[in-house]
Amino acid sequence: MLSTFLTQLQNYFSKYFIIGSFCPMLACTFLNGFLAYFLYGAWHTWADANILPASAVGGTFVTTSIIVAIVLAAYVLASINMFLRRTLEGRWGDWLRSFFISSQMRRREALVARLNEAAMDMADLADSPNWDKKIGDAWKTGHQIHPAVAWQAGAANTAIDNDLTDLETSRSQGGLVSAEVLERAANSIARALETCNMDISPILDKHHRRLVSLVQYADDRARGRYARLRNELNSNFGIQEEAPTRMGNIANTIQGYVMRRYHCNFEIVWSNLQQIVPDGNKTGATLQESKTQLDFLVACCWLTLVSAAFWSIVFAVVDPSRFGFLAASIGGPTLAYMWYRAAAEQYRSFADVAMTSFDTFRLDLLSAMHLQLPADVEDERYIWENFDRLTTFGQARNFSYRYPKQQ
Repeated sequence: MLSTFLTQLQNYFSKYFIIGSFCPMLACTFLNGFLAYFLYGAWHTWADANILPASAVGGTFVTTSIIVAIVLAAYVLASINMFLRRTLEGRWGDWLRSFFISSQMRRREALVARLNEAAMDMADLADSPNWDKKIGDAWKTGHQIHPAVAWQAGAANTAIDNDLTDLETSRSQGGLVSAEVLERAANSIARALETCNMDISPILDKHHRRLVSLVQYADDRARGRYARLRNELNSNFGIQEEAPTRMGNIANTIQGYVMRRYHCNFEIVWSNLQQIVPDGNKTGATLQESKTQLDFLVACCWLTLVSAAFWSIVFAVVDPSRFGFLAASIGGPTLAYMWYRAAAEQYRSFADVAMTSFDTFRLDLLSAMHLQLPADVEDERYIWENFDRLTTFGQARNFSYRYPKQQ
């Protein structure tokens, strides 16, 4: 019966509605009914009399009525899904935002601090060619002045070896290699080279080769770490003010990306862009599927919270149970938080698809709005800024002012 109903349902609703709203509502209703059947005696008795005997006319009618009610509830859920998602994004009043936004600001500041640290490492390691030059000059000096003198192991050799060994240990553990220690080792090797001929000093030559390997590792690691932290910052926070929730800051990355790259206000063109992306296009299908997955996770999060609140009231008032109340009041929000974190990560995927869609179809969007196509990046930024001014304030400069059309 249910398979037939789902087949008929697809004739009236899109698959995105079925996956994003109907399936979460159906699963929530079934799981809550299943739990109530074993935990609440009154429901157990009623279900045995009205639902389980499906062969009876009354049982079939009740079952059909429940499915219809689920469809209606799913439709309501789909209608308010944007409101529920914006609530998770932190679209609250200022007085409530102030309680949560500080933690997000601290998270961003910690990420920016790590990014700046990586940038400083890159800047310090950018001086490594000067270390090589200093070592090369010292080698020439030692080779000319002390052609027959070999490097003697001693306190200086021990200090160089200790520094290099510590750095190699950090490298073997996947850790960072300090540019300060590398420079110190390079200076020590340069001073040693001024007093001997490295061609007949195998120990010093070995130290130099170890240093070159460590400098290469440190430079690659610093560049990779900087790129990773920069991507992490851009994928977790927009360029505008911080939102009070993780999901809200991820949502801001779309606007941040489009504004940073094109100087375009993405929110005012998002609806137009959805009309431009062809339905049969792979990008359009990917965008819809990603949005549906996000709707599914948002629905699961809120339905879990509602179920937890319902069972907390049942175990506190209707059928008192300390264990049941603790399980509902603690386990329910914990599970909802897991749904929320999953939804936040899915939002990141949706943001990537949305940004890619804008990159791909932005020129088609300009053509659809009967605007002149830009000559270069600066011209495109000028057009988007002007379009934002026109949409927001109703005033704009001539779109053809900078690059007039050729006659």
